[in-house]
Amino acid sequence: MYLWVVIATFIAILYSYNVSVRADFDRVHAETKAGVVIAKFRAQHNAVKDYFNSRATDKIGQQYVDYYPGYGKNISDSSKEISASVADFLPVGFKEDNEVVSKVFCLEEGDISSPQCTSGEGSCCSYENMGVYVVSFRQMPNRWRNKVTLMPNADLLGSMTKVRGFGKTFGYVDKIGSDLVLSGGRLVYEVDGEGERTGDAEFGYQKIFDAVKNDADFKAKGCDQEDAHCLYAIQQIYS
Repeated sequence: MYLWVVIATFIAILYSYNVSVRADFDRVHAETKAGVVIAKFRAQHNAVKDYFNSRATDKIGQQYVDYYPGYGKNISDSSKEISASVADFLPVGFKEDNEVVSKVFCLEEGDISSPQCTSGEGSCCSYENMGVYVVSFRQMPNRWRNKVTLMPNADLLGSMTKVRGFGKTFGYVDKIGSDLVLSGGRLVYEVDGEGERTGDAEFGYQKIFDAVKNDADFKAKGCDQEDAHCLYAIQQIYS
């Protein structure tokens, strides 16, 4: 009897090695791999952002910054290319993704319809009341795209929604009504004079700046098309 108990215990131990730790292991594994795509995109975006932050007037000791609207990484105009400089801000061992375009947009602050500013004496990115933004975008990788809807598939979307700033500074390009917007959105409340919420909350989306929609590289990547759903990141910096 004792022998059968030992054999049964041994068989149970062997069988346990064939049981997945969790039922959704395959989905978790795929979502983790999708997260690598997002991490690489954001690392490259942050490197470009950190480069431009390092060129602020108080850091270079000049009245105007030494970059101009449209300067960035992997752009069509080689005269505005800063690729070599950005390398110092990338993680050690990072392999750059040439599909990612990152560039600076200098607009009248708060005006999404404003075009890129025009420089006169020095870079207009340093002019008063100027909003300076670093924007990155790339086509949605086919592997992580739903073949029917052309939207990000469940694995990529699952990883994306866990990223801090999703719907505000990071996401994918979507179309709501007639507007190109950053996916995700956020609940917006109306408030009275005392700061109390009034009425029901509505979902609001951050619109893509007209200067970005009209950008030659944004169009070249097809990101202005309704079904492109390009990965997209935006952060404001200070010159």
